[in-house]
Amino acid sequence: MDSKFRFVALQLCTVLGLVYFLQASTGFNPGFNASASPFYKFFTSVLGHSGLEHLLNNLFFLGLFGSIYERYTSGKLFLFTFLVSALLANISAFVFFPSSYIIGASGGAMGVLAALAVYRPKQIGLALGVPLPMWAVFIIYTLIQFAGLTGSTNTAYEAHLLGMVSGGLIGYRLREEDLLSSDGGQDEQDEWRERIREWEDRWMM
Repeated sequence: MDSKFRFVALQLCTVLGLVYFLQASTGFNPGFNASASPFYKFFTSVLGHSGLEHLLNNLFFLGLFGSIYERYTSGKLFLFTFLVSALLANISAFVFFPSSYIIGASGGAMGVLAALAVYRPKQIGLALGVPLPMWAVFIIYTLIQFAGLTGSTNTAYEAHLLGMVSGGLIGYRLREEDLLSSDGGQDEQDEWRERIREWEDRWMM
């Protein structure tokens, strides 16, 4: 874990906002169409968004869950989790949306949520505005994705789920590493309280 919190999740949110401004002001479309787009857009698509609401939803997820996850791990690991989840989610374009455009950071955002939920299931998060432990947040948003599969929408729920699977696997790996390296299996709540005390000692008089 980095000794200094670097606000990488919030920096990524700023980048996403700037890319959306570029889209709105120039008409640039970073979306990826598996049948027609140049391959570099497979990567740029995870930074663009289809509309303001789409952007704001992902800024919320990344700003909240991403910052908590970053605090537990590091800025580098947050970015790794986001990018791996987002790019693996984009693979769904070749299977489920070969003739449609896929765009957005949602796969990466859902991957970060899943990684945090698996790695620190007792951490308090938010689901539909209600404070809940991350294991419950994960269940609620997973059910929402599966419910979305039953309807006809422009939302790539398949990509969201693929992002959640990849993020969940990263969270599981982190959890296993913690268990193997722990001395007597320290309780998560005690560990979190210790980190809060360290933060208070460093930043508060």
